[in-house]
Amino acid sequence: MNEVNIGQRIKRKREQQNLSLQFVADKLDVNRSSVMRWENGETSRIKLPMLERLAQILQTTPEYLMGYEEDDIISITCRNALPESVCMIPVLDTVLTNDYNSGSQHIVGYEVADSTFRHNCFFLRINGNAMAPRLEEGDYVLVHRQDTLNNGETGVCLIDNQKQLIATLYQDKNLELRSYNPYYPTMTFDDTEKSRIKIIGKVIESRRKW
Repeated sequence: MNEVNIGQRIKRKREQQNLSLQFVADKLDVNRSSVMRWENGETSRIKLPMLERLAQILQTTPEYLMGYEEDDIISITCRNALPESVCMIPVLDTVLTNDYNSGSQHIVGYEVADSTFRHNCFFLRINGNAMAPRLEEGDYVLVHRQDTLNNGETGVCLIDNQKQLIATLYQDKNLELRSYNPYYPTMTFDDTEKSRIKIIGKVIESRRKW
C-alpha cells in the first residue's frame, strides 16, 4: 500500500464531500489527529474494517483508497446499491499470518458476501491443484479466521510459518492434512511435529470464476 497515495486519496475524497476532519473522526470514533496522520501519509496501518467504514463515509471503495483502482465512479454506484444485508470482503492471493490486518498488501480485490461474514473473514484465491477437482485454480474460498478445526473440517494452514495449503484435517493419534487431489499424498504429523502446523481459518464457502 502506498502511504502517500492512500493519504492523498482520503483527503481528496473528504474534501470532495465537504467533510471536516472532525466529522470523519467522529463517524469513525477515532481522534482527529488519526485522520490527519492518514492524510499526511504518516501511517498506512489502517485496519481493514476501519478502511471499509472510512470508504463508506467518503462514498468510495476500499479498493480506490488503497490505490487498486484509478476510477471509483462505477464502484461507488455498485456499493451504494448494495443492501445492508451484504458487505464487501477482501480477496487475498496469499496469507502468511493469522493477523487479519497484516495481509493488506496481498489484497487483489473484493467480493460481495452476506453481512454476517463482515468480521474475521476473507476470501482466498486458489493457487495450484491440490484440492482439485472440488477446488480449481482461480476459485475463491471464504475463510473464517480461527486457530482450530474440528475433525473432518477443511481449512487454511501454514506449515513452518512458510508453506500455505488448504486441506482437510483429521486427528487421532497423529494429525493428518489431506488434499482432495488423490495425487497429493496425505501429510502426517506426530505429537512432536504438530507444533509445525498453524491453522489460519476454516473454509466455509467456495466460488468459481468463469
